[in-house]
Amino acid sequence: MRDSFERIVNILIRIMLAAVVFVLFLHSIFSTSFIGQIPGEDGGIQDHTLNVVDSPFVHLLLLVFLTICSVFLYRMFRNRKKGINLRAALLIIAAAGFLLGLIWIVSTQLIPGSDPAKVCRVAAQWREGDFTAFEQSVDGEEGYLFRYPFQSGIVLFYYLLMGFLGTENYVGMQVVNLLALTVSYYLIVQILGRFWKEDKAAVVLAHAALILWVPYMFYVTYLYGIMPGMACSLGAVYCMVRYLESRRWFYMLPAAFLMGIATVLKMNCLIYLVAIGCFLLYDAAQSLLKSTEKAKGSRRITGQENKTQENKTQENKTQENDEAGKTWLVSLLFVAAMGLGVAGANQAVNRYVEHLSGYEMPEGQVMLSWVVMGLQEAPKGPGNYNGFNGNVYTQSQYDTELANERSKEALKLQLQWMAEEPVNHGLVFFARKTAYQWNDPTFISLDRMAGRKSEIEPAPVIQSLITGKGCTYLSIWLNMVQTLILLGALFYLLLTGKKAKVYELVIYVVFLGGFLFHLVWESSASYAIPYYVLLIPYAAKGFAEYVRWASGWWTWARQASSAQKKADIRRLFSRKNAPLLGGAAVLLALLILFARSDLFKRTIALNDDLKGYHASEQFYRTGDWEPGL
Repeated sequence: MRDSFERIVNILIRIMLAAVVFVLFLHSIFSTSFIGQIPGEDGGIQDHTLNVVDSPFVHLLLLVFLTICSVFLYRMFRNRKKGINLRAALLIIAAAGFLLGLIWIVSTQLIPGSDPAKVCRVAAQWREGDFTAFEQSVDGEEGYLFRYPFQSGIVLFYYLLMGFLGTENYVGMQVVNLLALTVSYYLIVQILGRFWKEDKAAVVLAHAALILWVPYMFYVTYLYGIMPGMACSLGAVYCMVRYLESRRWFYMLPAAFLMGIATVLKMNCLIYLVAIGCFLLYDAAQSLLKSTEKAKGSRRITGQENKTQENKTQENKTQENDEAGKTWLVSLLFVAAMGLGVAGANQAVNRYVEHLSGYEMPEGQVMLSWVVMGLQEAPKGPGNYNGFNGNVYTQSQYDTELANERSKEALKLQLQWMAEEPVNHGLVFFARKTAYQWNDPTFISLDRMAGRKSEIEPAPVIQSLITGKGCTYLSIWLNMVQTLILLGALFYLLLTGKKAKVYELVIYVVFLGGFLFHLVWESSASYAIPYYVLLIPYAAKGFAEYVRWASGWWTWARQASSAQKKADIRRLFSRKNAPLLGGAAVLLALLILFARSDLFKRTIALNDDLKGYHASEQFYRTGDWEPGL
């Protein structure tokens, strides 16, 4: 029963993950998203997410070339008996990644812009004893923390950081971001390395891939609490994994503390809490099934000739049953401890901020208004910021209950509009929103740096990379890499299903939680990237498994006898594999038919050249198009 339960859970999780990643994979090979410009309603121009047609055949050729090269290298080095010093290799990669990030920070020295600038400005005001950000009106505008009191935690973080670094030391604060990123990557490979102990090469490859995927590295200049929150969240995941290995209950204490700090920094880190909670509940269910099975097994011991040995066996089984019975309870206590840690940390921070500022914590804008905004059109893209949350709060005269009721009414109207035409209004909207968040190969990392002031004059190559031709070259390259990441993540799901444990999917499930959450929440590629990066280690492992599989087929094609090949082919197309092969054939047929439909062009193969926006000229920087024209 326990094994069946594990198989069912494993299959269900993999099906959900495969469905999401496959949709992103289709987006990646048929179109590419980026921040372009379109004519505005006022006669000027405005930033807007545009899509250009991509060629799946180019991606296929890249896969074929990569497969040939990888199989060749694998077969060349697979018999090397010298082992990998995993700890040393990971430390060297971490140090190299930190050095690369440090070079980028020193080479750019960017000053915060947009929301990070507001957070840093409020933190600097706190250092000067100015807490007017909590007031309803500041210089004719609503105070930042009056509108967004949930940002008090991240403001407090930078307030404390500025006490050590100074209020204008943005480079120092970016280095703190870099430290958090380095720790995050190291924790990811440490977590997955505990499951991939027999495949050290995949662990090293995963760490190197994380470092070399530069879009998230560029976000070290983005002072918004994303990276420190991620580091604390992954620390909590690591504690959970160590608990599952050792069954030592004290791991729940640092996990609860780290999860509490993470949610103080970024409330989105609750997605990690939900994922951890789901796996601990699964573990509790597994432990209960184990104790039940052992209890049944112990009752079957009868009629043994050696009564003494029977008694000893019975005592051992009773002790195992007691331990299994305690395990499910400890797992549930672990969940409760983390919930209390999150609630306690947020309450403690709120009380301290109230004591520090002398202001009571305002209620602020209602969370439901972000959901409504996430289901509406916006100037930059579907579900992006359009001012609804602020407008409904102001129009309700800062009455939170009234703002919540108006948000419910707006949500009801939006859902009714989608229900009227589920395909044209609902499916098309969510497809475009998914592309907006997940199909930009740079994840707007370059856009987040463009236009920001710097404390130095960046080198021409840096300027070209952010806003010039270098940006185009990097986007084209990352477009190819994005397809390989998604394909590798699919390979992992397909090729490790029988040998991987459910717990190994914990980081993958965090990605799934981030995808589902931002499907309805306010959208932005900057919100999606902390979850997308979690796919990379699984993609590395998936490609490692794929190369071994391809190498095996190469050996079979060259060395197997004709009789063996015929027998293997008959076995492949046997009745046992008929459901799998039939399902794959049906899926392929449906995909081919779908690809020939108009709906495919409106949901997957998006092309804004048809709207007269000159999207291809903007993306490739060709023709007569120039920024601002």
